[in-house]
Amino acid sequence: MNHRRRTRGSMSIEAVLVIPAFLLFLALIAGIGRTAMVRADIHAGVVSGARLASLESDVRTAEQVGRLAIIEHFERANLNCVRLEIRLDTLALGLPAGQAGQVTATATCVVPLADLAVPGLPGQVTITESFSTPINTYSEH
Repeated sequence: MNHRRRTRGSMSIEAVLVIPAFLLFLALIAGIGRTAMVRADIHAGVVSGARLASLESDVRTAEQVGRLAIIEHFERANLNCVRLEIRLDTLALGLPAGQAGQVTATATCVVPLADLAVPGLPGQVTITESFSTPINTYSEH
């Protein structure tokens, strides 16, 4: 009977210790998941932008088409960037026919993480993705 009194209440102490640790673990998983999803969306956007830009015939149009494709992809994916920077290297489109070249799209997105409120997790993380695609070397640009 004395043994029962000593263990009484130990379950609630264990719960007080374990539940917060478990919730922090779940929040950390949510932060990792958010950055992975954003990275995938950014990559898909730059792939789309680079491919569409590589089909254009001049540098200026290619940059406009590529940038618009990336922004539209981000909007469809509901990507929330604190700061977004898009760079397109379309200079290869100005090369004479027969010369190899590529178009490269790069996007940098600063992703907010502060709303997850996980100790030790930064308030935001910067993710940069790039993709290069060859141009058609035998078309007139």
